[in-house]
Amino acid sequence: MSMRRLEVQACEMILCDEGLRGNVSRTVPRSGFFGRHILRAVLTVGAVLLVYALPAQAQQYVPCEPEKQRLLTIPELVTQKGVLRGTIMLSDEKETMLFREPPQSKPGDATSSVKCSPQYVRILRGLNTTPSPSPSPSPAFPYPMPGPTLRARVGDIIQLTFINQINPGHFSLSMDRGRCDEPVPPGDVFPDCFHGSSTGNIHFHGTHTNPNRTGDNVFIEVRPLPRDNPGNLVATPEQVQKSLDKFYAQCETRLKRSALLEWPRTWADMPADWTAEQKLLLQKYEPKLWAVDADQLKAGGWPQYYVGAFPYCFRLPEYKEATWPPKPATPAMGGMQMGASSTEQVAPSPIMGQAPGTHWYHAHKHGSTAIDVANGMTGAFIIEGQYDDDLNTWYGDGWTRAQPILVLNQLGVTPNLLRGGQGGQGGVGATDKGPNFSVNGQTNPVIEMRPGEVKMWRIVNTAGRAGAYFLAPPQIGSGYEWRQIAQDGVQFNDFNYHSHHNKNFLLAAGNRADLLVKAQPCPGPPNPKATCDYPVYVQNEVDPSDLSTANKLTLLTIHVSGPALDREAHQAEFIPEGLQHFPAFLTDISGSEVTGGKVIRFASTPPVAQHTINGVKFDGTVGALVQLNKVEEWKIVNETYGPAISHPFHIHINPFQVVEVFDPNNTIAVPDPKQPGKTITVPQYVFDSKAQVSQQQCLLNPFGNPEDWKPCGPTPENKNGIWWDVFPIPSGIRVKGADGKPLINPNTNKPVQVPGYFKMRSRFVDYSGYYVIHCHILAHEDRGMMTVVEVYPAPMPYIHQ
Repeated sequence: MSMRRLEVQACEMILCDEGLRGNVSRTVPRSGFFGRHILRAVLTVGAVLLVYALPAQAQQYVPCEPEKQRLLTIPELVTQKGVLRGTIMLSDEKETMLFREPPQSKPGDATSSVKCSPQYVRILRGLNTTPSPSPSPSPAFPYPMPGPTLRARVGDIIQLTFINQINPGHFSLSMDRGRCDEPVPPGDVFPDCFHGSSTGNIHFHGTHTNPNRTGDNVFIEVRPLPRDNPGNLVATPEQVQKSLDKFYAQCETRLKRSALLEWPRTWADMPADWTAEQKLLLQKYEPKLWAVDADQLKAGGWPQYYVGAFPYCFRLPEYKEATWPPKPATPAMGGMQMGASSTEQVAPSPIMGQAPGTHWYHAHKHGSTAIDVANGMTGAFIIEGQYDDDLNTWYGDGWTRAQPILVLNQLGVTPNLLRGGQGGQGGVGATDKGPNFSVNGQTNPVIEMRPGEVKMWRIVNTAGRAGAYFLAPPQIGSGYEWRQIAQDGVQFNDFNYHSHHNKNFLLAAGNRADLLVKAQPCPGPPNPKATCDYPVYVQNEVDPSDLSTANKLTLLTIHVSGPALDREAHQAEFIPEGLQHFPAFLTDISGSEVTGGKVIRFASTPPVAQHTINGVKFDGTVGALVQLNKVEEWKIVNETYGPAISHPFHIHINPFQVVEVFDPNNTIAVPDPKQPGKTITVPQYVFDSKAQVSQQQCLLNPFGNPEDWKPCGPTPENKNGIWWDVFPIPSGIRVKGADGKPLINPNTNKPVQVPGYFKMRSRFVDYSGYYVIHCHILAHEDRGMMTVVEVYPAPMPYIHQ
């Protein structure tokens, strides 16, 4: 291949002017902190392409990190004086990645083994974290580690500079090219396909905040920083951060005026030198993208595309009222406040607030969420508040900050769909429900506890595919026990706290749970020198039907040693009652509060899997329109009938309560009619009276009104509801009769298929704008299972004509 061809191909990978393909010597900008070195970067990437043109080499294997190492403490970026200020870098490095062999084996198969191979992966790292990252025990290739833990408090202002310094040369053809990556799965069409994995952004999962502009805006796309001829970055992160200092100072001043005031309001509010630099880079190297930005600016919108860096600045609203709804009632305009000083209004108090708890952040660039998250572009976001204060009152000052954070992931280098029987990048890969679970990048790490000690585990399932089904301790008083205390970053009330003692629970992809875990003394006579290990087991689940065949896996190990805690000490006891202060704004949503509703249909359809919402793939248009400060009840339907997939439904910005669940595949235990005193497991729902063996089963008419396919009996009142932001939609069923044959509807002459669903209620309050709902199996999201939610402000009450 000629150097001229390499230069042209390099333009297709990095930030090149369209005209550069016709004339390599065309002008390059001579101003700005990194613009002038782009042309030499073109030649550098051309040389990298030559490497990719060489024949594939034999796969390299390296020693894996030993199991049962002490749980890694993830470095943190911590709030200071009401502001979380820091820099997060999207970068890449060659890490020791673990793979199953053979690739087709299931996690935990006796015939499978694991091997490790050095692979380039995309990573998130923080500048000036506390504590500083420990040196990797692997001198050649570091082990995986999540992004830095973010630690803020309700009411704080978040100011994070996101810098993309990925080297595209490490990932062949990873730049957005307006088409799908190859190989293209059958049926995929741009943009609903894998593409553009060198472009990045961040979603702050679990935040109730501004979804627009520099808030939790998942529509922005940041291209990599350019590099010079030797491959060095032409600007340091410190330079980028300094260029935004003025903006952050202004943003802080504005947002301190109100929890709901949104600023910046327009592109003109950004630093003029920074916006000029962005415009120059895009005009010269991505003119098609600048044309999109320019059109958005003309329409009064916010630009979508950036080069090198983007500043996030938003506030976590604090609800200060003792009761809900707030008194006096919040004006209907909610968070729609002007940003210009001449017209700025005093924003009202929030109708809701940010729930303190365990949240997280991750890459959310459409087309590359699956590969980015699998590479490890995830991290915990701990938002402190009264929840932490109450725990520290019981367990001691600063106790919550010393508790372990467990970031679960399924690390890999190739989306599951592309692995098949051939393996992934470098000839390695995995199938089944995705790679094995890691915890903080480790396999089966150790949490050390003293006999009788209680710790709080903040657990985040950041995996892009499978759920982790936690198996409860075998029996109380032996090994360990737990009480779940929060779900998806929202604490339990007293009723739910007492109802979740030693219960199995599922963390679907995106879910979180806080557990109070108590370690029991080692078996045998009391001995201060005794040590013992207690494994914590999970199963890999994408649908409940997986549990019948999924292996039991050791997620982590509790190592008990040292002198026992005093039984009377608070740190040796579960809190007797639930936490004292449950957030007032998270009162149960009653039916009388609901003002509207929708039906949202998820479906994965054969023979070539197409992942859709309401029958269409993601195209950027609005799929759900909601008026600000209204409450709606949505029916979330799963029209996937095989293979069984319980798509994890996720909505941004506002949490929800589940008020009804219909799982047509669910089973129940009933008395065995043939053997008194014994039970049998039967389907909860039957569609043929000849198949009904118990009155406890729910008999439904397969040829009747589909609206009658629902749980039998009256709908219970929504009381002591749990709050979620991810909930698996029960999969559908192909109905069979008592003879085992498919039932055919005589009116349509088609097989009867009954979808699963759940109903949820949510308060769409405080923030208008655009955000998304999607499946949290991220390969489904990348391939189309996502749509836009628009929350629009209330119309003016009076218009003069």
